[in-house]
Amino acid sequence: MKKKWKYLFIVVFVCILFGVLFLMRPSVTFIEGNQVLEKGIEYKAEDFVAEADGTVIPEKEMLPTEEVGEYDFHYVVKKWLFQKDCVFSYIVRDTTPPHIEIKEKTIYKDPKESYTVDEMLKNVSTDEGTVSFNTNYDPELSGSYFVNVHAKDDYGNASDDSYEVIVRDLEEPFIFVTGDGAEILKGEEFNIMEIVSYGDNADPEPDLTIEGEVDTENTGFYPLHATLTDASGNRTEWDFTVEVVDAVAQSGYSMYSYPFHKFKEDHAGENRKYGIDISAWQEDVDFHALKEAGCEFVMIRIGYSHNGEMKTDKYFRQNIEGAKKEGLPVGIYMFVYDNTEEELLSSMKMMFDELGDEELDLPIVFDWENFENYQDYMLSFQQLNQMYDLFAQEVTKRGYECMLYGSKYYLENIWAHTDTRPVWLAHYTSQTNYGGPYQIWQCTASGRIDGINGNVDLDILFE
Repeated sequence: MKKKWKYLFIVVFVCILFGVLFLMRPSVTFIEGNQVLEKGIEYKAEDFVAEADGTVIPEKEMLPTEEVGEYDFHYVVKKWLFQKDCVFSYIVRDTTPPHIEIKEKTIYKDPKESYTVDEMLKNVSTDEGTVSFNTNYDPELSGSYFVNVHAKDDYGNASDDSYEVIVRDLEEPFIFVTGDGAEILKGEEFNIMEIVSYGDNADPEPDLTIEGEVDTENTGFYPLHATLTDASGNRTEWDFTVEVVDAVAQSGYSMYSYPFHKFKEDHAGENRKYGIDISAWQEDVDFHALKEAGCEFVMIRIGYSHNGEMKTDKYFRQNIEGAKKEGLPVGIYMFVYDNTEEELLSSMKMMFDELGDEELDLPIVFDWENFENYQDYMLSFQQLNQMYDLFAQEVTKRGYECMLYGSKYYLENIWAHTDTRPVWLAHYTSQTNYGGPYQIWQCTASGRIDGINGNVDLDILFE
């Protein structure tokens, strides 16, 4: 019996001993969740211990985060004579975008001075990754341009920044109409903006000042002096005279007309077609008679834009259907009055909606002719050229060709890159001396052809 109690005592003692040892065992718990740490950031190892029964000793003071990957970090937990090894697992990832440093936020260039990628790289640095650039920098046009900087690292993180490049404005403001010889009706208010027209290559709103007075209560000649100054300080000055009259003289109207058959004879040559451009001004057109008369292509006005809205030409649908029925190659043009890119995009949407899925043999043409009172549009020539570029970009996206319409004078003085932009030249002469390339030549506005009542523009397409 005593022996039995002895064994029972030993068993109880051993159980108690193991219980005490178990209670004295060191333990540690770490913060919950899958820990994702940022590459290169310093993290204290002790910060990831949530609770511990004993003294926790990490293998290092800081968790390694130098490289992306999965890590096991070791801790030792001590309590009295006991210790325990524990492992904390975590992931290191790189989610920080590269840092872009731009040395100069504004860079100045002279007109026609190039700006290379190597120069861009010298102005930008990044702590990691590769850098690329996007810009519409145009040395041919004075004004402000942005260089957009894009940096991307090996883990797909990206960041963007930009800086400005200014092509210095060294050109004087441009005068389209000086106002000299203008007649003002006696008793009417004199408004200088109604008799002059001007613009500037870089400044959308050059400042005009006038010296002299016009007394509209008394007839006579009034000499004036004008000064036009742009934002860069370039100036254009001129003298002109206006006359206050009892009655404004009526301008004469020329009845001259140029028969289509004579037009073809005068401009006979190889690799060319002879055609016309039409709008609602020609009203009802007999396209069968046109074709019988020798017309070989037609440029049709789809409409005109203003304040972000395109007004469809009254005869557009009738004209394009009539021309196609006779198998005549067709192109279209839009007369543009918009003065912002937002307005132009809105008008173009309406243009494409009206055009639908019509196939065209010839380009869609950007037709800006609004140089009378040009200052009212508050557009620099740089901005006007960018309007065409936007138009061409949208037209090309739709799978059509694009073309710029312009008279010889404006192609030579206002429009840039006419050596690379497809051009429809307007020059009313028997033999043009325009020096740039062109695909269509509008020779006269006084053409006559069977199928149209009245005058019409005559054109040559060079194939």
